Amino acid sequence: MPPTVTTSFTPESAWYHRASRHDNTLNTLTENLRAVVGASAVLTEPDELLVYECDGLPQHKYRPRAVVFPSSTEEVAEILRVLARAGIPFAPRGAGTGLSGGALAVNSGVVIELARMRRLLEIDVENRLARVQTGMVNAQLSRAAAPFGLHYVPDPSSQASCTIGGNLAENAGGIHCLKYGTTVDHVLAARVVLSGGEVLDLDLRNPGYDLLGVFVGSEGTFGIATEATVRLAPIPPAVRTLLAIFDDVNDASRAVSNIIAAGLMPAALEMMDGAIIRAVEASVFAAGLPLDAEAALLIELDGLEAGLEENVAHAQKICLDNRARDVHCARDEHERKKLWAARKGAFGAMGRISPDTMLQDAVVPRSRLPEVLAATYQIGAKYGLRVANVFHAGDGNLHPFLCFDARHPEEVVRVKEAGRELMETCVRAGGSITGEHGVGIDKSAFLPLIFSDSDMDTMLRVRAAFDPSGLCNPGKIIPTSRSCGEARAGKRASTEASLAAQPSPGTQASLGAPTMLGAQASLPANVRKQTDAAIAPAPSLFHLDTARRLLAQIVSHENVKASDDSIEVAPATMDEASAILRLISHHGWKAVPSGAATWLTVGNRLRQPAVIISTRRMHRIIEHEPADLIATAEAGVTLSALNAELGRQGQWLPLDPPDDGRATIGGVVATGMSGAQCYGYGWTRGSVIGMKMLLADGSLVKAGGRVVKNVAGYDLCKLFTGSYGTLGLIVELTFKLRPRPAHTATVAASGPLDSLWRGAKSVLDARLLPVAVEMVSQGAARSIGISDADTGPSLLIRYAGTRETVAFQTDATIKLLRDADAIATSSTSDDENLWSSLAALPLARENRLVWRSVMRPSEPPGFLHQAMNSLDGIWQAGVGDGRLRMLSSSIENVKTCIASLEGLRAQVRSTGGSLAIEQAPTELARMIDAWGDIGPSAAVMRRIKQELDPDDVLSPGRFW
Repeated sequence: MPPTVTTSFTPESAWYHRASRHDNTLNTLTENLRAVVGASAVLTEPDELLVYECDGLPQHKYRPRAVVFPSSTEEVAEILRVLARAGIPFAPRGAGTGLSGGALAVNSGVVIELARMRRLLEIDVENRLARVQTGMVNAQLSRAAAPFGLHYVPDPSSQASCTIGGNLAENAGGIHCLKYGTTVDHVLAARVVLSGGEVLDLDLRNPGYDLLGVFVGSEGTFGIATEATVRLAPIPPAVRTLLAIFDDVNDASRAVSNIIAAGLMPAALEMMDGAIIRAVEASVFAAGLPLDAEAALLIELDGLEAGLEENVAHAQKICLDNRARDVHCARDEHERKKLWAARKGAFGAMGRISPDTMLQDAVVPRSRLPEVLAATYQIGAKYGLRVANVFHAGDGNLHPFLCFDARHPEEVVRVKEAGRELMETCVRAGGSITGEHGVGIDKSAFLPLIFSDSDMDTMLRVRAAFDPSGLCNPGKIIPTSRSCGEARAGKRASTEASLAAQPSPGTQASLGAPTMLGAQASLPANVRKQTDAAIAPAPSLFHLDTARRLLAQIVSHENVKASDDSIEVAPATMDEASAILRLISHHGWKAVPSGAATWLTVGNRLRQPAVIISTRRMHRIIEHEPADLIATAEAGVTLSALNAELGRQGQWLPLDPPDDGRATIGGVVATGMSGAQCYGYGWTRGSVIGMKMLLADGSLVKAGGRVVKNVAGYDLCKLFTGSYGTLGLIVELTFKLRPRPAHTATVAASGPLDSLWRGAKSVLDARLLPVAVEMVSQGAARSIGISDADTGPSLLIRYAGTRETVAFQTDATIKLLRDADAIATSSTSDDENLWSSLAALPLARENRLVWRSVMRPSEPPGFLHQAMNSLDGIWQAGVGDGRLRMLSSSIENVKTCIASLEGLRAQVRSTGGSLAIEQAPTELARMIDAWGDIGPSAAVMRRIKQELDPDDVLSPGRFW
């Protein structure tokens, strides 16, 4: 008979039972995970997990419960289903080179390691893109593209080891992002897996909210990207790298601001201070930099050979004028590579001068560099710490090293205090707490320095829309308590039933019952025309006089105008706009944000009458800082007025959306529309760096900031750009600008469509650098004043830059087009009217039907033939980026038109593209969805709308 065993409750025995339960849970979890990926792809032993307890910032350590190595999207999805059933959190991880603690699995979570998902899935040379698994190393992609004369532009210092997925999670920058942008500007699509195992394809070509834009830089808290489609760029034909040596770091800082203010746009502009120079020269990265120098600038200029020397001479003169003691150009490619190896090797070289370093990452306006740099050294002295600086000077992205010895606890305390003071200093200067490393764990406590509680709550709401379970990389970015998280989970649970009943985009069902207004007075004719088409009639539920009286108490009677089924109210300040939204929400009315009222009919017709909130009286230009290349203005400022003001300083905002001079910057951003020159200058989304918007309840929310590089928090600017007033009223915007080019010229050619298309492709293949390559129909060409438009469509190719560069490009283009059998060619240097007329085309006539499509650039020629055979109208097409817009002034048979549109939409969708109807006659609009089937991402869109506008106050029915 076995002996009797008596146990008593003690803390030790309680621990034993908890540990046993943990072991049993872990064993079950391990077996379930191994069933998905195989036994060798799951690590659980303590010594195996040790390497995954930190990333490139060893100050933060959390040992994971397990590490799993999937090899496909399907395996990732099944792993997340297993974890969701068990309620276990997880953290995605690439190469572990991050510097914020973002890839650590807190709360005994599981690390999803993507290192085995590193295949190159596709290189499409014709369309200049690549599709990769996200575990692929950054530098390997450029090596794979190099034989085709292409490369992947984002180049973090860790590019030899960091992964595309990690870059995407952090919105990584790199040395050449000054001219070419960060990761978000080069990612065209991503396949992502959400915490419940749902697989979504986020694609810029899809209509709806810019989910891809807000996903990039979310630091793995929204989901796991398993595949990415990225843009490849031609390797620059010519490159010059300058080394400028200074005896004073402040002189070097002033040179940086002066280079940018002078209108130069280097591909890279980097600084190393004296401490970094000496550390590098004592390492294997030595490049012959003088040891007595206190600062060195590396300035890289690239482009065509023609005109490049002029820019080099200009940059040299600016450096010398700012007391550089020596400026010289790298003699050959070998010297150039040595200089850049020294810059990229600076992080590793710091190990020679200090046992430990805390690397900070903050951004300040370029014009504040001298004072902030001086402050970094003063803070170091205050805390008895050595400071060294190496950074992306061109965009103000500082990387101060704080040197210390972690074996001495008091030094650890001092380095943390110094780090916080550095962040506070940068924020006071108008900067951000991080430009490329992210927030993660390391800077979560600093986020309130730049964002209010309301800002962060809005970010949490968007996060909840992507990750309702809260299992995806918890504890990162936004400081929040457990109770707050539980409260949000309870709120989400209470709304799930209503969400489940809501229709997806692509249906005409209503989200709510009609309400509100009747009217007596009249709107101005142009506004009345737009609102009559945009808003379906509905019975009045209260007297107009009551609504007008209440609104007039906020903005005065003359700023409230009414029609039969809507009211337009025009606030002059944020406070007035906020009060209007609070009033509207209180009474259960509906609201439609509006700028110039030129696109009120875009998308699906609104289901019910609404108060149109016009920003036309909010028209102040708040700030323009030429040295920083930024401007801030209220949303009602017209694009033409803003550019007129910026032009006085030789700068501009290079956007050309549909505009006849009335378009407001708020309207341009709310629609997200870009024009022909987005090929060279990028989409509207890429120009917005800061935004203030009012949510449906009137609360003010800020996103971004006033620096050109910023990854603090979620990029809500991307989410609100192109949201068509369904998420909030945009009231203020901050843009990054460009120097206005010294010279522009356009080559125009007419001829058969196929010949022109071949000619355009030959120009692109020749690696010339046009800012626009646009083809227009014969009718459109005549409308914008092209005299040689009697022989068929016309091709317009625009160049911008120095006179020498533009002359070389136009001459080469004319020759290439003639070789392609274009019937006529001409060149005009006075081309401003031509492009402004093209931008105004969608608004210049009675366009009863306007639709647009976007697909891979190689697809439109065949599609154009089908579109012209199916529907009459004029059109314009972006040869380099796959855009097409068609405008029809008459529709003979609505049912036939719908059949044609659905056929065209199916063809576009089969190529991965989309077709959206921007404007349509009432009868047609009632019978066809403007956006088509958005797909599985519609569920996330619905959740975002529900989180930010739960009562569906703003632009109801625009997407649904």
